[in-house]
Amino acid sequence: MQTQGRFRDYFSFESMRDRNGELVCYHVTMIGTIEKDGVARIRTDMGVNNDQTMAFGRITIRGCDRKIQVLLKETNSRIYYHTYSPEEGASDIISFVAKEWRAQEVYNFNEGDRVLIEGRAYIRHSENPDYKDELSITVTGQFLLGRRKRTVNNLVPQQEF
Repeated sequence: MQTQGRFRDYFSFESMRDRNGELVCYHVTMIGTIEKDGVARIRTDMGVNNDQTMAFGRITIRGCDRKIQVLLKETNSRIYYHTYSPEEGASDIISFVAKEWRAQEVYNFNEGDRVLIEGRAYIRHSENPDYKDELSITVTGQFLLGRRKRTVNNLVPQQEF
């Protein structure tokens, strides 16, 4: 299933090559939802001098598993989480990291927000030899597409007499 509500998730990538045709990096563009476990955490003690700000989060993308799998096969890597159910289809959770002013922007994303994130794919090496290395995205562009409206239920249940 490629929709969540009335929204459609999106995932694409392209390889960036130098003049000699050598692969430099992969540029990824994705549209998805920030779920509860994907809300960004921010750290201000990163970098060589412990003065760099970075935010770490995850985006959930539904219905784009075939495109994601192509990139994973090319890089011999995995993403944070993948699941499939016949009722809801495929769901993929991809980690991302943002630096400096972008970190503050993605830190402001809330649970339920629809976002566009683009950036360079990089591979985080796994310490465990039983796991493949994890593909993650270094954010070069981010955009809030929509915010889920919170509904407040002020109804008080009635008691039976």
